[in-house]
Amino acid sequence: MHSYLTKKQNLKNMINFFEKDKKRRKLYIKNLKKRSALKTILKNKDIVINERYDAQIKLLKMNTNSSKIRLKKRCVLTGRASGIVGPFNISRIKLRDILGYGLIPGVQKSSW
Repeated sequence: MHSYLTKKQNLKNMINFFEKDKKRRKLYIKNLKKRSALKTILKNKDIVINERYDAQIKLLKMNTNSSKIRLKKRCVLTGRASGIVGPFNISRIKLRDILGYGLIPGVQKSSW
């Protein structure tokens, strides 16, 4: 009975991670133009220091979840956060299962 409760709690936590990630991705897309405009102002050395300072203050006051660094790569199938294989965006465990069945064209599970 106790193990069932922990599995249930783990499922709730995983769903919570999905929801947080969705919110962060929406915020990132929503604030992308504004954030990039402020960064270009900061990098431009021809602009007066006071204007660059104001841009830096505005950038610091923006929501931290709207930053690209806050996004986490997750497996498309399971939501696993670690061991993601780049071109497929699938965790290494699920990728091995899929390759075993031969579902990805052009890729073989090696055996020697």
